[in-house]
Amino acid sequence: DAQTKAALIRQILCCLSLSPFDFDTIQIAMTDNVEIARLEFKARRYHYAIKFAGYALARDSDCAEALEILGNANFRMARFSEGIDAIERLSLLRPLDDDCSIELAIAYGCLGKRRLSRDLLMSLATPGRMDSPQLLRIATGLEAIDEPLLAMEACRQAGTKSPESAEVHFQMGYYAQICGHPPNVSEALLRHAIDLDPGNLHFRIGLASFLIRLGRKFEALATVDHLIPDRLDQITCQCCLKRVANLFFDCHDLARASL
Repeated sequence: DAQTKAALIRQILCCLSLSPFDFDTIQIAMTDNVEIARLEFKARRYHYAIKFAGYALARDSDCAEALEILGNANFRMARFSEGIDAIERLSLLRPLDDDCSIELAIAYGCLGKRRLSRDLLMSLATPGRMDSPQLLRIATGLEAIDEPLLAMEACRQAGTKSPESAEVHFQMGYYAQICGHPPNVSEALLRHAIDLDPGNLHFRIGLASFLIRLGRKFEALATVDHLIPDRLDQITCQCCLKRVANLFFDCHDLARASL
């Protein structure tokens, strides 16, 4: 019975002191694999989310929630074919929500199905029902399939919904660069993003990178100068680290270049 099973689990836990799961988690796992899959996905442990979603689907192949978790977890791990398969199966059971549709469209693009990706992303962007973060995600997907003008339009729509969003202005600055707008347009947008969110290291490195390309290295240095080395550990992109290191080296700050 349930009490006997619970007592047995507690005895096992006493022996397995290194188990990463507590008693309540193991009980849920024995009864509700979907709940465990949801918790693992939320914790960004996508490998385990895929496993538990698979367990749930082994019991019920038409479990819509398990298919949604399985698809999105695969997308996060860049397993696009597996993710597409799960979300397409989900679409046969119920209409996809907007976020799922966006991720499916982006996954199509990642597999080289650019036209399908573009058409789906544009069909989602045109009705005007998307919020600002969704439109920015659509813009990212469009830029990834080499549609920068469409990406900039999606970003502009995001700006009409969130005119004071620092992220919107930063993305607009980036798309303005790749669309061939004058440098002063991009610079103004990037600087406004920093004005709205002064502590954002990502924005500052983006502006510094832009200024470096224009040959304005000492202005680029001023953009990140007060953040290094105190926030150096927050730069997790290797390319960004190299760029900042080279910037300090070129500006004769060998100590921080070495760091």
